[in-house]
Amino acid sequence: MRSRIFTLALCCALTACSSAPTREDAQLFATARVVTDFESYDLHRVGLLPLLGEDLRAAQADPVQAGFLNEFSRTTPFEVVTLDLEDIEEIPGSDPYRRGWYDPKTIITLAKRYQLDAVFIGTLADVQFFSPQRIAVQLDLVACETGAAIWSGALHLDAADADVRDSLLIWAADNTSEHRGAEPSDLALLSPRRFARFAAWQLAQLL
Repeated sequence: MRSRIFTLALCCALTACSSAPTREDAQLFATARVVTDFESYDLHRVGLLPLLGEDLRAAQADPVQAGFLNEFSRTTPFEVVTLDLEDIEEIPGSDPYRRGWYDPKTIITLAKRYQLDAVFIGTLADVQFFSPQRIAVQLDLVACETGAAIWSGALHLDAADADVRDSLLIWAADNTSEHRGAEPSDLALLSPRRFARFAAWQLAQLL
């Protein structure tokens, strides 16, 4: 009798453990296009340029930039180096916030200066930092060797969507379980940096 009770308790415990959702259970909303010879590129050190956005102030972009750097550093197989506006402004002819794009000479100069194999170039098409948060981003991974985009990802997240909220909370809860003492998972619904990290994690799954 005691053996049967123990077996039943063990089965219940295993069932409870197996039912706990992990990040792998979070729905993916990102899409990506990858060149056929992507694996042939030897990527060790990748730069992350400031994310561009129409009428986007630096103070608004900072939480998104920090979130992307944090998550890409943790979930991609290469070293990620963040570059700020000062790094770019030192390069003659570079004015991305006015032009809306980066001159190829900028990429080449940055690659030589910081020993980069590739550069992340992103555009924020839509950002809302108050609840419900939104973010729409297009991100290209440009190989310094060829100057061509070898990977392009796109993502639109709107926390007003129930599926997005559910996936965000699953991701945040699993992330919290890895770091004891972290804030409650529902803080991700309010924190721009955590929302940006969730967006970066989504894109990183397709790299």
